[in-house]
Amino acid sequence: MSTLSTHILDISTGKPAAGVTVRLLREEQTIASQTTDGNGRIGEFTPAALAPGRYRLVAETGEWFAAGGRETIFPHAQIDFVIAGTAEVHFHLPFLIAPGGWSTYRGS
Repeated sequence: MSTLSTHILDISTGKPAAGVTVRLLREEQTIASQTTDGNGRIGEFTPAALAPGRYRLVAETGEWFAAGGRETIFPHAQIDFVIAGTAEVHFHLPFLIAPGGWSTYRGS
């Protein structure tokens, strides 16, 4: 079984995005929902062990920007990913956000 963590950095300010709700979905069903800490991180999603399959991380960035008095046309940012095979692997999938866009990469 694999594990997953994430963090969110607002690249328009260079600061972590604390207090963003992030949902983890499998087959369109929410299996976990957590909020980023003061450093913009979720160290490990619960359930901690993820079986092979297709998943989606959804960060509610629109709500977060609105709470800070900023506008964005994106209500959320999402990452679709696949866990293949049975090897135990850790996935770190961060979000780089700004009011005008967002990006991701596979971290370590």
